[in-house]
Amino acid sequence: MNFALESNNYLYLPSFISAERASALDQGLALHHASHAMAPDRLVPGAPAVYNHLPFVRLLVEKIPVVESFCEESVLPTYTYARIYGHGESLPAHEDRDACELSLTLNLNADQVWPIWLKTPEGASVRVLLKQGDAMMYLGCKTTHWREPFEGVRCSQVFLHYVFSYGTRAHAYFDKQRAGQKY
Repeated sequence: MNFALESNNYLYLPSFISAERASALDQGLALHHASHAMAPDRLVPGAPAVYNHLPFVRLLVEKIPVVESFCEESVLPTYTYARIYGHGESLPAHEDRDACELSLTLNLNADQVWPIWLKTPEGASVRVLLKQGDAMMYLGCKTTHWREPFEGVRCSQVFLHYVFSYGTRAHAYFDKQRAGQKY
């Protein structure tokens, strides 16, 4: 595994996708939200969310070689999840389930820079600022992460989740635990 990822629980990935692509994905998410009932998120009840929206699944699969090059491990895709946050919403501190062993949070668009916080292996709190198109790769099952209340109006994020191909959570590939269920 990448030494910095293992030592810090995260890697900052500037320009993981171009700002133009992030904007196009955000616009597609906004159109989807306008034309479909997006379920409220269980962790952020006011935030509409979508599980495995097809444009994000394409991105999840497309980025496998890039993700593997950064983490220096073979990975299998599990699922994608996108949220649209509004003013005052926050994400409670939590660790993720098995299907989120290696996760990326990707900033699609925000009217204000909004840090994501996480704990390092030593217990220090670190904030990471993501501009449009930037991502943070993190070890979701062992990294406590959260967001303080959002002071802007709108922020859209997509999460790309993977498991290590030869790890103890490999059983969660394609998010089999959730197969056929709504998230």
